[in-house]
Amino acid sequence: MATTTVVFVHGFLSSDEVWSACRDLIRRDPALADVETHAFRYATSLLSLHPLRQVPTFDEVADSLRTFLRHDLADRPRLALVTHSQGGLVAQRALARMLTDDDPDLARIRLLLMYACPTAGSDLGLPARRALLRANPQERQLRPLNAAVLDAQRAVLHRLVHVPEPSMRVLAFAGESDGVVSAASARSVFPDAGVLPGDHFGIVRPDSPQHRSYVVLRQALLHLAAQEDRPRANIVPAPRNDGELVDLLLEVPGMADPAFRALAYARLPPRVREQLSRPGPARLELLAALDTLRDYRHLAAGRAFADALAALVPEHPVVAEVRERLVALDVG
Repeated sequence: MATTTVVFVHGFLSSDEVWSACRDLIRRDPALADVETHAFRYATSLLSLHPLRQVPTFDEVADSLRTFLRHDLADRPRLALVTHSQGGLVAQRALARMLTDDDPDLARIRLLLMYACPTAGSDLGLPARRALLRANPQERQLRPLNAAVLDAQRAVLHRLVHVPEPSMRVLAFAGESDGVVSAASARSVFPDAGVLPGDHFGIVRPDSPQHRSYVVLRQALLHLAAQEDRPRANIVPAPRNDGELVDLLLEVPGMADPAFRALAYARLPPRVREQLSRPGPARLELLAALDTLRDYRHLAAGRAFADALAALVPEHPVVAEVRERLVALDVG
């Protein structure tokens, strides 16, 4: 039996055919002889013309993926999810729901590799999409800064990625000439991210073993095969509900501006600054920042952030209101 099973997940208005080049290269690669591939298929269309059918939501597709892993691949000990475009959002949603349910199948998933995933959404044809596809639940979650998408990303980041000795590796790649999903959206705030040759579909259609899109996939699978199977590291508890504090922070004048946040971060201790995520959507970035401040409470990181805001926006009532709660991060 193969030691690693790759599950390919396609994107919006696409199909498993998009993976034919990758699957063929794996099949012909002697170094990956113990790797098998499967394609997870799901319904995706502009609209449903059948009166008894509907376009499934992300949650429904995510649960379908979980069922596929649990039953169709029940005896595979080590799984890798490789996704394109919307497929990355489906995979993140599935992982977030598995975390919530403490799903034992999560222990088998050792890699998530995402090509051109619109984690921060896609602006392409947005006005027309809103007008023509308003009833399509998949299109709605492809819009910029969708709350459910960001919540799933946060769960993956803070309970699978930013943990000691993570047992799942997460990689995110953008296409250098992708006009559908921007590089900022595809890389988002994932720490292990990069840019590959190709447009939105070319990025997953490597034409040779030397194509960089295949090289990164091959290296990830070889790295995975080299890892000894070990008990899954403890998944960190669900993060505290920081939503109310972030809402208050966003009331601070200028906080929605990445340049203002950069000025505030510049006043933090160097070790804290080094751990902060790259700029992203303000709400998601601040949620991540609060977790980092809490991780470095021994350096009084919460107090330092409060002092930075007070210096940038002196005597503002919102800053005074959040100060006590930021300082509390240093002891909680």
